[in-house]
Amino acid sequence: MIRDELYINNTKVDLGKTDITLSYKSNLLTDISKIVSNSSYTIKLPKTARNLALIECSHMPSSTSRYPYLKHKGTLLRNGIEIIKDAIVVLLETGEFIEIALTWGNVTNFAGVVNDGKKLTDLEYGTEEGVDWVVWNNKGSNSVQFPLIDYGFNSGDPNVWYHPVVTVKWILDKIQEQSGVTFNFPSEKLTVINRMIIPLLTRNDSQKLYDKYRINFTGDGVSREQLTGGSTQLSGNIGLNIKFNGDSTQLKYGNIREFTYQSSVSPFRTLTTRGFSSSHDSVNTKVKGIVLTTFTMAYNPSNIDKVYLEIRVNESLVHSIKPTSFQEIGNKQYNAGFNIDATVSLKQEDTLFFVLNTNDTTTTASQYTDLNLTLSARGEVLFGEKLPLVPNLPDVKQIDFIKAIASMVGLFALPDGVNGIKFIPFDNLSANKSKAVDWTNRVIMAYRSATPRSLKYTLDNIAQNNRFRYKEDDKVKGDYDGNIQVNDATIDYERDAIKLPFSACDTKNGVAYIPMYSYNENGELQYNKTNPRILLLDGTKGVFKGLEWTTLIANNYQTYKGLINDAKVVTEYIRLNSIDLRDLEMDVPVYLAQYGCYLAIIEIKTNENDICECKLLKL
Repeated sequence: MIRDELYINNTKVDLGKTDITLSYKSNLLTDISKIVSNSSYTIKLPKTARNLALIECSHMPSSTSRYPYLKHKGTLLRNGIEIIKDAIVVLLETGEFIEIALTWGNVTNFAGVVNDGKKLTDLEYGTEEGVDWVVWNNKGSNSVQFPLIDYGFNSGDPNVWYHPVVTVKWILDKIQEQSGVTFNFPSEKLTVINRMIIPLLTRNDSQKLYDKYRINFTGDGVSREQLTGGSTQLSGNIGLNIKFNGDSTQLKYGNIREFTYQSSVSPFRTLTTRGFSSSHDSVNTKVKGIVLTTFTMAYNPSNIDKVYLEIRVNESLVHSIKPTSFQEIGNKQYNAGFNIDATVSLKQEDTLFFVLNTNDTTTTASQYTDLNLTLSARGEVLFGEKLPLVPNLPDVKQIDFIKAIASMVGLFALPDGVNGIKFIPFDNLSANKSKAVDWTNRVIMAYRSATPRSLKYTLDNIAQNNRFRYKEDDKVKGDYDGNIQVNDATIDYERDAIKLPFSACDTKNGVAYIPMYSYNENGELQYNKTNPRILLLDGTKGVFKGLEWTTLIANNYQTYKGLINDAKVVTEYIRLNSIDLRDLEMDVPVYLAQYGCYLAIIEIKTNENDICECKLLKL
């Protein structure tokens, strides 16, 4: 006789005569993105005072409780033994009964990874050099971060260098950290996974880096003697010469150049000054900071409005800024401070410059400080600049990336604790035969002869030809796909068992070949977009050898071949008590002497009196 005790949020529930039916499901041969939780069938609770108080009277339409819209913690004891802890309880509906359901062995945070559709490029990142970005320039020799890969450019070309790579482990660690999910890989598979690298084949920039590493300008004023035109009508338009203060990676954002401005009021009002000339088309430029200027005037200004700072693009006035501070310091000298916070749109070759205007023909000015210019994202990084890592990861969903890595090394996934995923090699099922649980005497035979209650000869989603593919790419010459055949004329002819989000690579001179660069008829370097790739690190080389599907299948799918060939799915009624259910291990097979074989658990459904309906796959 089964005696169940259910606790929700540590409060005991009145079960009455309610039977709780449980379903345990293995994820063997299941797509990791469709990982299945263990669950109960609908549990109908009586509407006792205790149960109604527990659900905060949510059965009343007038209730304002959030209870029906939240997940709750559940614990189930069977015959005094805790067989389920950390279950998730949800209220389904109320009517004659209070209907609830349990799920356990699931990974709540992992469900977020599966369902939210986030890509690798959605991973969070910072602005630390060597951690979040690297300088893409000629390092002189290859390294583990800039390994030797044939990208199609000529060795020694001064306009390009090998692209950086990140490790698969680096990406997986970021997904774990930001999702709250823990991945547990077997050590023997980590040997291969830790050698896997992802080349960063795009050149996407990052607004976060533009904001962090702003171009800084200092400068000085242009004296009256530097004004051209030779006339007293030059008035007090004084140019502020920009001096660039930035690192070498910022040199291609733009450059400092001489610019001559001629006033439309008089041909004699001509000003030659230095400004910032953009190297890119359609760049929004944020100019922010404080300009502190010391200048001399022949006349004491009667009004502060006679002093202002102009921001000009070429000869067009785009902003006129009044001083926020103005002070006479003696001998006709004055200090003025201008707070600048403006956005300017620059096209290629446009020059941004600053003019101090005092409406006084005798004005001269001296240096200024603390002016920063932040560019909007241009869309691409140029050779020699800061290349951010995360924005240049493959355009692949996080769950598809995890699935790809697991499939390449022959792993299926099981829940592991509250928020963990345990990756299991198919070969573990055979290796764990020594740990097999003997259920021979627990079987409730349906017939007098040693015949299963039910025997099915096919598996779902298996075909005669099960293709393991890389992403199509007409520039890849070799065939690196694989196939596992099943000798069963009654099932579909073929299916794609695995289709990776990466393309394969040909090999040239012992390294992987990725045709990302080429030269036109004029000998000019051209950049070509290409599909994502995955490689192995061999010293300071990136190689594809070892990642052909024929090799991966030979190394990781021998047990899998045996599972899907000559498949036999046995359904039996087996007596399993509370301890048996508590200690279930889905990666450990069971043994049935009446059939003389080991079997993997596919599903267990509990019934009355410890009798369970079990679906088992013959190994």
